[in-house]
Amino acid sequence: MKNTYAWQMGSSLIKRRDANPKGWHYVTGLGLECLYRTAKALDIEEWMDWVKEAYDQFFTADGTLERYRVEEYSMDQVSPGKVFFDLLARYKDERYRSAIDQIASQLKTHPRTESGGFWHKQIYPHQMWLDGIYMYGTFYLRHAILTDTVEACLTDLVGQFELLFEKTYDEKSGLLHHAWDEFRQMGWCDPETGLSSCFWSRGLGWYCMALVDVLDFIPAEACYDSYRTRLLTLAQRLVEPVMRVQDPQTRLWYQVLDQGGRKKNYTESSGTAMFSYFLMKMARKGYVDDPAVKEAGLAGFEGLVAHKVRSEADGELHLIDICRGAGVGKYYADCPFRDGSYAYYTEREPIVWDNLQGVGPFLLAALEAEHPDRLHDSPSGWAW
Repeated sequence: MKNTYAWQMGSSLIKRRDANPKGWHYVTGLGLECLYRTAKALDIEEWMDWVKEAYDQFFTADGTLERYRVEEYSMDQVSPGKVFFDLLARYKDERYRSAIDQIASQLKTHPRTESGGFWHKQIYPHQMWLDGIYMYGTFYLRHAILTDTVEACLTDLVGQFELLFEKTYDEKSGLLHHAWDEFRQMGWCDPETGLSSCFWSRGLGWYCMALVDVLDFIPAEACYDSYRTRLLTLAQRLVEPVMRVQDPQTRLWYQVLDQGGRKKNYTESSGTAMFSYFLMKMARKGYVDDPAVKEAGLAGFEGLVAHKVRSEADGELHLIDICRGAGVGKYYADCPFRDGSYAYYTEREPIVWDNLQGVGPFLLAALEAEHPDRLHDSPSGWAW
């Protein structure tokens, strides 16, 4: 096990970071979530305890979750809460249940578009971004399982997936645009469609991962089959378009998906890891029966290992060529306007090493590639 990339990258993540996460942030949450999933699959108790120690830093002495702010109405703030379900199941600490309920309250009052879609954030009014549904999708459903509100949740959640797909879908490529402005007023959007102009690798990667992860948690009862079928339909529609834009030489995916080879574009590690995970999981779960799907996902992971993984003499691994972050509009007052153009995605955002947006999905792809026999889901939907 210790000679696998899943183990080596997980060990490297812990080596580079102490168990003090320093802030309630989706990036931190993604890294801890993926590390916990890796630890559970590989049965490494000390890694699970390390994640617990990291999360316990967020609580005050009286058990209050200190750094989460519901009044921000940001889907990014929901995402770190996903690990609380696993911590609650393993450690039986009621602080985790209280934190789950606290975060879940946001979804009851989170602002929505006129068509019923959750805004990405309160600071981005009337906008849906592909990123958002990964941030809250499994949290929403797992909370519904805890509170016996599964049907109401799935009615809303599956509708969110379909609405986001409908609003961002491109007929020509089969890909999804990064963001949509309902009122078509933002400077980054097309004045007729409300769509941002580019197909951002990690943006679509978030959506693809959300689909296959939410499918894990739909309970097995027949009354929920229609919801499962609807999500599967969306996931299956994305398989071929994603495979079509995979680089045939490196087997990686570009930062701007449909413009491989164009000047300044580059093969980007986080999106590649996400698509590799998505395709391999679609094949493993039997959601597709074409062996080329698994091959494409595995080739993507092998491309990462060949081209994007760097190793130190002591065995520590690094993942290079990760887009640090991308969005549209402004996320603070003095932020230069992010116009969503090709130049924005390829030139303005820094390209970094070891960011958890890349390392986390790399761990998930490594599990699919190296340890598929350890990735069994329970009949109740309580995967991971």
